[in-house]
Amino acid sequence: MVKPKKVLTIMFIPHGQRRTRSLRISYPLFSCLVGLFCLLLVTSALFLTRYHKYRRTLRINKELVEEVTEFERAMRVVGELETKLRIMTDTEKEGIATGGPTEERLSDLLKYIEERPTLALEDVRALERRAVLQAKSLKELAQILEGQTIELAHTPSVSPVKGRAWVTSLFGKRRDPFTRRWRMHEGLDLAARHRTSIIATADGRVRFSGRKGTWGNVVIIDHRYYGFETRYAHNRRNLVKTGQEVKRYQKIAELGSSGRTTGPHVHYEVRKLGKPINPMLHIVNLEDIGRESY
Repeated sequence: MVKPKKVLTIMFIPHGQRRTRSLRISYPLFSCLVGLFCLLLVTSALFLTRYHKYRRTLRINKELVEEVTEFERAMRVVGELETKLRIMTDTEKEGIATGGPTEERLSDLLKYIEERPTLALEDVRALERRAVLQAKSLKELAQILEGQTIELAHTPSVSPVKGRAWVTSLFGKRRDPFTRRWRMHEGLDLAARHRTSIIATADGRVRFSGRKGTWGNVVIIDHRYYGFETRYAHNRRNLVKTGQEVKRYQKIAELGSSGRTTGPHVHYEVRKLGKPINPMLHIVNLEDIGRESY
């Protein structure tokens, strides 16, 4: 005797007077349909999970690109500041290591980003914060150095005579060559050939240029920092005008013997806050000055 097939009957009962419909499905076919449905459900879940992960990865990579761009910008600022500091400190050609990433380190970083984008994003953000702080620190240092550079440029530090010169009278008490009385000599007398160039010993502005009593032709420069002022007297002729801006080593006069002198020389004074100080303390190129008188 043949066993009857096991089937499922699904009945569709419409509203109204329409006929009832039925669908007969065998158990094996029903099992296949249920299996296919479950497989489709699992596949859809896996697809949605992977799609969500893909979208998250795209978002992280986009953020990573933006962070890397910001990091590169910050590092450019650091590099520019470092270059500026090296120029200001004259160390740009000394081969000092800059601490920047090498090609090998960059390759390792890119590989790390591909393997762990989330962690790499945090690392780049940390690097960016460090770069910003370093840039801020370097900027403050650059401002300090720039201020110091400006101050140094306005501080008398070289001989007022271009080339070789000889000291004929030091700063301090001496016998006046005309009255033979002891009096304070408030400057330094440097002798050289007639018409030798007289140069500004620091940056500043000409406060006075003209004739002044026994000094003859004199140039007075206000250096504006620390109250420094320099005076150059007995010039053959002055080459700058009152109110003119001058730079260190700029020719401002020609050496001569105008005024009351015993020969061609420049009477050079350095004053600080109105008080005369020893000019020898502000001449770094003493090798250009003869030592016949001291």
